[in-house]
Amino acid sequence: MTIRNAFVILCLFVSFYQAASQGSIDAVKIKGTPVDIYVPPSYDNSKEYPVVYFNDGQMLFGHPTITIALQDILDSLIDNRLIVETIVVGVFADELRAERYVPYQNDQFERMPNGDSYAEDYVNFLIDDVVAYVDENYSTVSKPEGRAIFGFSFGGLNALWMLLNRPETFSMAAGISASMWVEDFALYEETKKYKPNQKIWFDIGTAEWNYYVPFQRLLKEQGASINTNAYYFEVKDAVHTWEDVRQRVHMPLMVFAGAKSHIPSKMNVEIEIIPSKSNAQKRFTRLNPVITCKDGLKYSLAYEANYEVTNPSAGKVYEDGRFELYGGENLEVIVTYLDFSKKVKIRSKLLN
Repeated sequence: MTIRNAFVILCLFVSFYQAASQGSIDAVKIKGTPVDIYVPPSYDNSKEYPVVYFNDGQMLFGHPTITIALQDILDSLIDNRLIVETIVVGVFADELRAERYVPYQNDQFERMPNGDSYAEDYVNFLIDDVVAYVDENYSTVSKPEGRAIFGFSFGGLNALWMLLNRPETFSMAAGISASMWVEDFALYEETKKYKPNQKIWFDIGTAEWNYYVPFQRLLKEQGASINTNAYYFEVKDAVHTWEDVRQRVHMPLMVFAGAKSHIPSKMNVEIEIIPSKSNAQKRFTRLNPVITCKDGLKYSLAYEANYEVTNPSAGKVYEDGRFELYGGENLEVIVTYLDFSKKVKIRSKLLN
């Protein structure tokens, strides 16, 4: 075989491999709403597939300069056997995006002509029409354990609310930079509806900071197993953009449809000084211990880590990782979780 022939065969093999490992996108309309449906590469009607429903579907599939190019992320996750083959359904938003996604209605939100809430109408549409369409036309795991609802910002708030209020339909939600602040953190009260074994992912970037850490503690109080079926990720320097969503959307997909166990492999501790958006004189000081698993999943520990201050005259660390410095002395902290331990020195000049 000549070198040229070998090269041609190699190119054909690579081309075939890429084509064989790429999912397809079905573009449909359901009651006038555009819906994009990612169908995994080896889709087979004789098998049943889990389904992720995603708010803001217009931002999922297509060129990476105008969407998060989720199809490439899904293809890669499936090729690398990090998730099982999964159907992903992107439901497009419209000009009433906030009204449809925010479940806590007040005077700032427009209501339907008959006085009903657009948010309640959206939930009914998603479940009664979109989920019903997908279950009828694709081979799905048509039970709650086979369905997840994901979203970003208002869409993330909607996803978390929908999981807690529609457990008969969904078993997981991902609130990516979810707008939990709406109506004075009304979502926190919804944690009382948490059902055992429901999966939740929520995250926040430090450059869009809002204090969502207590959501982890509230879930735990309702029986959630933290870092087994409820995950929090505090992303240093991430902002409230789709570009940053692209960098971490694979992680909640791995929580829902992971093909491998999430085995912790290392722990890093980030020291964060987060400027307040509303008060130029205020800064949020945090230790953010982050676990990286063998399959690449990352999550923050917050309340789950133990913080031992070895020189308490220098300052204090609270149970969720917040810290205070008392004076000019560096604060020394030993952070532990499972078999991981890391000694951290917080220099007093950080706050100068």
